[in-house]
Formats: sequence, structure tokens, C-alpha cells
Amino acid sequence: MKYTIFLLVLFSSIMLAQAELSIEHLDYTDHGNSGCELETPLSVEVTSSRSGAPVRNYQVHFAIIGGDAELIPAEGYYTIEEGSAEGLVVQTDENGIARVDVELGKMGEITVAASITDSDGVPSTVSFGFVSLDVKAIVFQIIGGLAVFLLGMQMMSANLQQVAGNRMKSILRTLTANRFMGIIAGALVTALVQSSSATTVITVGFVNSALMTLQQAVGVVLGANIGTTITGQLIAFKITRYAFPMIALGFALSAFSKNRKRQMWGKVILGLGLLFLGMTTMSGVMKPLRGSAPVREFFTAFSANPILAIIAGTLVTVFVQSSSATVGLTMTLAGSGLIGLQGAIFLVLGDNIGTTITAQLAAIGSNRAAKQAAMAHTLINLIGAVYFALLALDQDGFFIKLVRRTSSDAMRQVANAHTMFNVVNCLLFIPLVPALTRLCRIVIPSGDDDAPEPDILLDSNLLATPILALDNLDREIAKMARVSGKGVCRAAEHFLFGKHQAKRILAMEDSVDDMQRDLTVYASQLFKENLSHEQTLRLPVILHSINDIERVSDHAVNMVEARNRVEGNVLDSEGPLTVAAGQAFETLREMADQVVTALETHDLKAAQKVLILEGRMNQIEEEARDNYGNSLATYGIANMTGLAVLDFIDYCERAGDHMKNIAQSIIGGGVWHGQEPGE
Repeated sequence: MKYTIFLLVLFSSIMLAQAELSIEHLDYTDHGNSGCELETPLSVEVTSSRSGAPVRNYQVHFAIIGGDAELIPAEGYYTIEEGSAEGLVVQTDENGIARVDVELGKMGEITVAASITDSDGVPSTVSFGFVSLDVKAIVFQIIGGLAVFLLGMQMMSANLQQVAGNRMKSILRTLTANRFMGIIAGALVTALVQSSSATTVITVGFVNSALMTLQQAVGVVLGANIGTTITGQLIAFKITRYAFPMIALGFALSAFSKNRKRQMWGKVILGLGLLFLGMTTMSGVMKPLRGSAPVREFFTAFSANPILAIIAGTLVTVFVQSSSATVGLTMTLAGSGLIGLQGAIFLVLGDNIGTTITAQLAAIGSNRAAKQAAMAHTLINLIGAVYFALLALDQDGFFIKLVRRTSSDAMRQVANAHTMFNVVNCLLFIPLVPALTRLCRIVIPSGDDDAPEPDILLDSNLLATPILALDNLDREIAKMARVSGKGVCRAAEHFLFGKHQAKRILAMEDSVDDMQRDLTVYASQLFKENLSHEQTLRLPVILHSINDIERVSDHAVNMVEARNRVEGNVLDSEGPLTVAAGQAFETLREMADQVVTALETHDLKAAQKVLILEGRMNQIEEEARDNYGNSLATYGIANMTGLAVLDFIDYCERAGDHMKNIAQSIIGGGVWHGQEPGE
């Protein structure tokens, strides 16, 4: 009992002792520029807790307990130097105030403690928290971190595409029989190559080449949206601490391995490490910003405005051409406490709208179906963003609460929100795919099939990803072949029947010449890129095919000029020569159709048929030469007319030779074997 009473007395005396003096800090600035003094000195007021009167000439110990800064005696205040930049003892003035200035060091959060000790040895402490900001370092590190992130993403995606190669395209071709398989194919390929843009660009190309219907393309786009969420989930696992080991391992594999596939896998690992390093850099520079009230207020006001946040997410994604980069940046902001979950969701919704710009760019110059496929991607993400934004307007609503329940970590919440958006949006649109395709056809109605062929579109942004650039070349070469084939067939009809205007045919030949120039320059630029062995072998064959297509078009000019030497319908004349001319025309037209089919679909049967037709064309030409003299003697065709008809057949045969070269390159897998195609 005596021991209990002793403790109560001791506790009461301590409480009384603690109540003798009180210390509290006065208003101060919570941020400043690195290397400069804090705008407002740190001030504390010491008062008697009993009377409330200020206590003068009392010693206050200031000490830096966190961050990089230096305490400087404030003007007009008596300071006892302690021989340390981290501690100063300052006496209070007549108002009970003690004050020190602070010179800020390197960027980061800083904490300063001010403490007093009363006559009974009882301490009292208050602390100041503020942040040292280096605007130049912030800008450079955010831009640099984003650049490293994008470099890593590009390196990882490009080399994954190299490793996947044609497997990626074959998956899309074979697994799109219905919308459900299309979704699986789109998600699988996008997760494999870590680029929804690559998947959508290939999809638009397939639609443009009639390899995939619009309805199949919609399924692939829905799957691509799901596949692109993998990057955010990887980041949320917080394996950024392994960035440097991954960079070291990836570099070692890519630099020292003699196996090319192992080198590419090394670059994939190196790219993933750089991606994580970029995230770490951005995260490190953003953490100090949360200590600044103005910075917090800016981001809070910005992210709380749904329209502004969605527009910002859209513009950033359009600018950096990477939805993963925007999601990663948003996760960093959320993880640093600069924006809340609601603002992060709005930014992610904008990111999903912005990522559709790649498909829209790929569709420029393509046919109506390809443009409709790109529009489907835009409509899916735009409609989804609208209704998800409405769900996210209520900060205490069902959707926000659901996302919060998925994890206590802010970065994981953003990644989960991104995944939930794309998965739910996919599930919503699965039954609506037929309706969506009809809507796309209304927004972009089908045009006249006989409309002039559009100019070729060569996207220079794809050069850094050779597999996509080669796909781009394949599509545009097929388009060039279609124009060239149409031109030579019209020239043949012009010679035989007088149909079509010569001016129009010659204009088509000029267009083919322009295509040859642009395609050749684009293909030549690819030699500067990091190509696989197979891609290096493909380029010479591509260049030869471009030249062969142009030479086919040259013979159209010869046919137009030969028309000046004949009159009327050439086939009205009797005799084996005119019969041969009609046979040569029909064979030429069928060859032109089969070459286009072979180029668009890499159909080996169509290419084989071209070779068969070319053999028939050779036979027609040989028989025509044998029958030339007999035709002149028996049927009385004028020498000039007969010679013009024979020249026409010869032009058809020469055009057929160039088509045979193209077919042989397709049968040979489009790979250079050390000799001219057709030899």
C-alpha cells in the first residue's frame, strides 16, 4: 500500500513538473528551394503553463533529426554555438520566442526538433517538417525516369516481338474464329509482347488485307485491352528492387551470349530492368513532393476534376505512345500520396482513350474495314471510360470502395482498377459485338468499291519495331501490286478494245512509280535497325518484289503506246494471232489477281497457280510467234497490226515473268537465297 501511494505521489509530481513550461512552434513555410535558406525562420514560443506568460532568456535546443540542412543563427537572437551544424541552442527573447534560420541541402524531407528541459529535468519537444525542393532535379528526374521507362518498355516489347516472330501473327490468324477465341488471342498476344499497340496495329492490317473480319477484330481488341494490364500488375508487385540485378543479367546475356535467341531474351530482361529503374527514379523524386502543401493542393485539385484528369491521361498517352507508361506514372503519383485513388482512376480512364490513337494512325490510308476496326477500338474504350467515370464520381460509392477492398497498397489499387476496367468492359461488350460492328459501319460507311486506290501509308514510328515495319511493308506492297495489276489489265483492255482513257492508265503507272520510290526508301531505312537474321534475309527479296511490281506497270505503258498502231476491237479479227492475244489477256488478268491474293495472304496455292499460269503464258507467246507468218498470209492482217498484236502478247509474257518472280519469292518464304528471284 505504501509503495502504491509512493508511485501516485511520484506520478503527480511529474505531471506538475511537466506542466511548468510549454513549448509550441509558430507558423512556418513547409517547403523551400534546395541550396537556399528557408523563406521563414523556424520559431518556437516558450510559455509558463500556469500563467501563460512568455518565458524569456530560456534555452531552446534546435536539432536536425532528418534530412539534409544546416541551422543558422537568426538575426537578433542570442545563440550558444555547439560546434555542430545540426544543433544550436537559442535563448528566448522578451516575448518567449526563439528563432533559427535553415539553409536547405539536397532535395528531400527535413525534420527539425526544438526541445526544452525544465528545472526538474523534464523535456518538452516540438518538431518542424518541411521539404527541400530542387525544381531542376525534379523535372530532369521525372523526364529521365519516364525516358528510361519508355526505353525499357520499347526494348522489352521489340525483343519479345522478335522472339515471338511469326508465332504472334499465326496465333491471331488461327484463334479468331469467333469473338471468344479472338479475346483469348488478343489477350495472349498482348501479354506476350507487352504492347497492345502492336496487337491492334496487326489487327488493323489483317482487316485491311481481308484476313480478318471486322467482328473478329473487335474480339481481338477486347482481348488486347485485358492483356495490356499485365504491365501495371507487374509494377504493383514491387519487384523494382531487382531492377539492377535484372539489368546486369540482361546485359550479360545480350552482350556475351553467342546464341541470338538468348541475346534477345537478355534484351527482354534488360528492358524489364530499365522499366523498373525508371519507375524507381520517378517514385524517388515524387516522394518529397508530398511534404509540400502547395504541391499536394495542386495535384488534389487537378485529380479531383474528372474531365481535366481524363483529358490529361489521354494527352500524356498520345504524347508518349505508351499506355503502360501513363499507368506507371499514375501508380507512382498514387504511391507517393500526391493523388488519391479517385484521381488515379480518372487518369487511367484517359489513358485507355489515348491508347486508341495508335490504331487510328495505322488505319489512315487503309480500306474502310480497317478504319472501322480502329473506330471499334476507340468506341469500346471511350464508352467504357464514360460509364466508369460516372461510377467513380462518388468517392464513397460502390466502385471506389470495391477497389479499396482489393488492397491496402495505393499502387496495387490503381493496377487493380485498371484491370477491373478492362475486364468488365470486355464482359460488357462481348454480347454487343454485332451491334458495335453495325455502329462502326454507320460511323464510317462503306464506300464505292470502284473508288481510286488510296495512297500507301508507311508509318516511320514502326521502324524501331522491325516486325511491325515489315508487316506494314507487306500490306503496302500488296496494295501497290493491286494498283499495278489493275493498271496493266486496263491497259490490255485499252489495247484490245479501246476501253479506258490512256491518260488514266498512265496516271496509275505514275502512282506505282511513286509507290516504288516510297517503299524502297522505307525498306532501305530498315537496314539501319536491329534486325534478326531472318529479317535481314527478307529485305532484299522485298526490294526485288517492289521492282518487279513496278516493271509490270511499265508494260502497261507499252500496251497503251501499242494501241496507236491498231484500230477498233482487235479480237474481232479472225486468226490464231488474235486468239492468242485474247488468251494472253485472260491469263494476265488471272495472274494479276493471284499475285495480289498471294501477297495479301501469303497463300502458297495462289503463288503456285501463278507459276502454272506463267508457263501457259510462255506457251501462248511461243505459239503466237510460230503462227505470226501464217496469220499474215492466211488472214491478211496488216503487217503493222499483226506486229502490234505480237508485241502485245510479248508485253503480257514479260509482265508474267515479273509476276512469276514475286510468286517464287513467296514460295521461298520471302527469304534471300543468294540469287535473283526467278533464276
